[in-house]
Amino acid sequence: MVMLNIDDKMRAEIRQAVEDLEKNTSGELVCVVAPSSARYILFPLLWAALGALLLPVLNPILELMKVQDFAVTFTVQSIFFLGLAALFLFTPLKWRIIPSTVLVGNCHRAACEQFFMQKLHETKKRAGVLLFVSVGERYVELLADKGINELVDPGEWGGIIDIFAGDIREGKVHDGFLKAINACKDILAKRLPEVRNDINELSDSLVELPEAEFIS
Repeated sequence: MVMLNIDDKMRAEIRQAVEDLEKNTSGELVCVVAPSSARYILFPLLWAALGALLLPVLNPILELMKVQDFAVTFTVQSIFFLGLAALFLFTPLKWRIIPSTVLVGNCHRAACEQFFMQKLHETKKRAGVLLFVSVGERYVELLADKGINELVDPGEWGGIIDIFAGDIREGKVHDGFLKAINACKDILAKRLPEVRNDINELSDSLVELPEAEFIS
């Protein structure tokens, strides 16, 4: 399981950064972080099974050792399968054996779910922005509602995403959030400036998701 390693001080700093953003723009930003967007079980087990099935290529060596018993070969395969399964399921190697299309697909699905679960589509001005981070996959996505997309080219978020993804690789999730929130503030303040008596419609606190239930 991926650990988020975010303490109360970090949560408070992220919340303050979101509040500062919303003092300078009429946009609404919600930050969501997940350990991962799925429980990746199928591909690790598949690769472990394939590795175990390839063991018969060692038969010539077993014959030299005068080991020709099928039961012994099966036992060796089973032990090898269990060892590979543990390696692929519980170490960082897992992220290298899963196709990137699967990782990205799961993360985008989770981001879209959170966009609606956090009610970003219900703001009065349709000016909600979701900053979604899935740490295990090192994935960052910014999803904006209609009111934002009409004013901000989606390509403008690209630099923010790339920098944040780099911070995740270095284990700096908290720093990545602060940088991304400030960069979003610069963009939104120009396109969607603050309106007097603007109502804060969504929570400014970091939303931390539990371990994913979706199996992939």
